[in-house]
Amino acid sequence: MRLAATWTPNPNHPATWTGFFWALLGVAGCLIVVIGATLTFALWNVSDQKKVGNYVLGPVILVIGLAIAGWGFGLW
Repeated sequence: MRLAATWTPNPNHPATWTGFFWALLGVAGCLIVVIGATLTFALWNVSDQKKVGNYVLGPVILVIGLAIAGWGFGLW
């Protein structure tokens, strides 16, 4: 209860639906980053067949997730 009584919103970031959806896009980007990092680790260490796709797929998903998270949190 004490936290609710003392918290005030930041006047530079008003609570709007647009801000909420930008923050949600940033969180989704972070989840994609985690998926990309996990996929990179799994394909580099677990797979017996070393194909070019094993080295490229995970980092590409990781970079896409970083771009989405940066875009979402940057516009929030």
